Amino acid sequence: MAGYRRHSIVGALILIVIGVLFLYSNLHPSFDPWPVVSQYWPLLLIFIGLGKLWDYYRYRQDPGASGGRWFTGGEIAFIILLILFFGSLSLGGVSRRHHATWAESVDRGAAESVDVSVNMPAGDLHIDSAGSKLLEADFEYQSPMPRPEVSYTVNGKEGTLRLSQEEHKPHIQFGPTHNTWNLHLAHDVPMEMHVNMGAGRNTLQLGGLDLTHIDVNMGAGLLIADFSGNWKQDVDATFHGGAGNATIRLPSNVGVVVRAKGGLGSVQTEGLTKDGDEYVNSQYGKSPVTLHVNVEGGVGLIRLETVS
Repeated sequence: MAGYRRHSIVGALILIVIGVLFLYSNLHPSFDPWPVVSQYWPLLLIFIGLGKLWDYYRYRQDPGASGGRWFTGGEIAFIILLILFFGSLSLGGVSRRHHATWAESVDRGAAESVDVSVNMPAGDLHIDSAGSKLLEADFEYQSPMPRPEVSYTVNGKEGTLRLSQEEHKPHIQFGPTHNTWNLHLAHDVPMEMHVNMGAGRNTLQLGGLDLTHIDVNMGAGLLIADFSGNWKQDVDATFHGGAGNATIRLPSNVGVVVRAKGGLGSVQTEGLTKDGDEYVNSQYGKSPVTLHVNVEGGVGLIRLETVS
């Protein structure tokens, strides 16, 4: 058997473990191993790396030990990791996910204008102007995402509305985590808005709002920002690019000027004319109202399109 070199069985062990987890999850829907897997998966790399170091030093001391019948260092490390992982399962290391829905409404009170801040680390966000109150919100989320928080204060004639959610750790997950916010704001309350979004699908239907300023920090997901509608005052909008793609829909009945700069992504336009470093529509400089849009940075695709 001279020259025999046994192949590693780590790959086979990984496939077997993944199959066992999926099979057990199908047979026991309440069982959810992903929180533990998503938190501790880097240990797999660490243990396999330690095993390879062990093989390297063992080979330097005894070159004949690299083949043969015994387990390699990587296989031994992986087996130890499996023992620790399934030991954590038996000790209750895996938590069950809980699905929750709840609604929240906020009256404007004595405020004549409101500053709105939305901080959503990940999930699907929808904002529109269909609220009969200052805010009518529907939240749908799943653990391990924490419960969203809503706060509202009024100081004199200025209101401050905050919607936020603590960012779940770790950032990388193998299993899906459901998190959806449907925010319906009042159409007749003057407001400024600040939106911070993480990965997800985000839709901002802004045309019906009494909006003067909006600042959006895009994450790694998809964004549709729709400004179509009748505007009675100038609007300043800034989009700080992320790694995702964004479609910004602009009205054709009021003046629009867009400034796009920086970043590694590309800008596509439809219904706009390039004027130096700016993109403008046919109503720019003619209508009494102007929509000013700034797009900064980002590595994704920005699509600008006019709608009737």
